[in-house]
Amino acid sequence: MNIRYTQAKTILTPQRRGFLTAGRRPYTHSLSWAAGCGYGKLYCGAFCYAQMLPNWHFARRPGERWGEALIIKQNAAELLEAQLARARNRRDMRIFMSPVTDPYQPIERKLRLTRRCLEVFAGYDDLDLLLIQTRGLAVLDDLDLIARIPYAWLGMSIETDRGDLAYGPSGPQVERRLAAVKTAVQRGVKVQIAVSPCLPYSPDFARRLLATGAQRIVIDTFAIGDGSGGRRTGNSPFAALADYDWRNDSIALRLVQQLRGQHAAVEWSGPGFAGIPGRAD
Repeated sequence: MNIRYTQAKTILTPQRRGFLTAGRRPYTHSLSWAAGCGYGKLYCGAFCYAQMLPNWHFARRPGERWGEALIIKQNAAELLEAQLARARNRRDMRIFMSPVTDPYQPIERKLRLTRRCLEVFAGYDDLDLLLIQTRGLAVLDDLDLIARIPYAWLGMSIETDRGDLAYGPSGPQVERRLAAVKTAVQRGVKVQIAVSPCLPYSPDFARRLLATGAQRIVIDTFAIGDGSGGRRTGNSPFAALADYDWRNDSIALRLVQQLRGQHAAVEWSGPGFAGIPGRAD
């Protein structure tokens, strides 16, 4: 993988429209300390929405494909400290970390950029929400720190519980992520599971999600979640790999039906992601 470092000018990106503003509690900012993703050559690289977003397309070099490069904002934590220190509206700030690159991708264990950003957040107790969205198990290293941030939620991506899909996670990876949610909840961290995008799953999936103890579950589909009605996904490698009709939302809606009635907070797509209660709720 080509790894490049840059000195960025800003780290918090205002959100004025789009997926993260679709709910009753919209995000005000996103935070991404890199363009590209170290998971891009693994299973999720086939269906990840982020490879089709401007953040990657404007940062990559000609000919670079998703998973082949990582452009790291080396001064991310310093920028975050500066922006939070001068912000006049911290009580209204709802930050999504990160919609375009996993904050716990493999290189995080070397760089600790996410941890350094969390240490900055831990110095401020007056924000409304920080959602740390990942599928990376390195988040287990930081659970104590996350638990100390009163407005922090962990978002764990678990797209399926099947480990036999050609375009999905391995069986051990599924088990480790389910276990990670249980551990986080036991350590006092508020957790939202993101079944996003929803892949084919086993008949036991709903029960297994409920058994984690996660406070919220949000479910999303390709046709809705990629922000283009499925057009972006249709142009991705996943479209050629999928052995089912990924444009049909029925499997995701069936999971919603199985979960509702057994869990108080089962949400749908953009409004679900932008529906996490804030500190004032």
